[in-house]
Amino acid sequence: MDWFEHERYVTVLESETGLFAAAVAGGDPAAEVENCPEWTLADLCRHQGMVHRWVAQVIRTRARERIGFTGLPDADMPEDPAGQAEWLLRGASQAAALLRESGPEEPVWGWALEQRTGFWGRRMAHETLVHRIDAESAVGPVSPVEPGLAADGIDELLHNAMAPASRVYSKRDLLRGEGGTLHLHCTDVHGEWLLRRTPEGFSYEEGHRKSDAAVRGPAAEVMQLLLNRLPDGRNSIQVLGDKAVVELWLEGLTFG
Repeated sequence: MDWFEHERYVTVLESETGLFAAAVAGGDPAAEVENCPEWTLADLCRHQGMVHRWVAQVIRTRARERIGFTGLPDADMPEDPAGQAEWLLRGASQAAALLRESGPEEPVWGWALEQRTGFWGRRMAHETLVHRIDAESAVGPVSPVEPGLAADGIDELLHNAMAPASRVYSKRDLLRGEGGTLHLHCTDVHGEWLLRRTPEGFSYEEGHRKSDAAVRGPAAEVMQLLLNRLPDGRNSIQVLGDKAVVELWLEGLTFG
């Protein structure tokens, strides 16, 4: 799948942070985040705000190796919800400004296939989107996800998980082997992928192919299913074929 233009990812980063910050400002900092066990809303805000600042530092310094989270500018998050929301917005604004200034082709460290700023534009757009869903889930209704953006999120997950250095996918070794192909099909926007297990890891290709199991549904729901964010019983997902295959892929693609 072709990536969006770099500017669109930066714009998504800003807009999704706006929704995230609204949830933080209107919520209880101690509210539990169901999608992130043992995290409160304040913990989630702190995590995302620090990631934004960390990525900004990677880009600002043109880092070619992984940097740590210590010593980042503006790292102290306020205690009150309004202050936390403002702090979150401030970190995203810094990251967005640096991404715009650099463009997508500046060489910098990244943990997946691309070692350039474009990787971080796409990654920050989708990470912020997912954690916005988490934040809104903790305080009330969840805003819809635009189907094209959701389909790009599915592709981004698969693209990054396939990279040899993607250790953030903690159970990816489950996908080593043979058999157990899975077809993902978005019903409301262009987006189909065939996932194959291989002895070296896994591979995927776009398009419609015969498989051992299939998952069909709106792009936003397929994306949330893969990310373990889909509410039980409140979706239109269809699972066809061997359900054990679907469960294997869902566990193997776990991020974290």
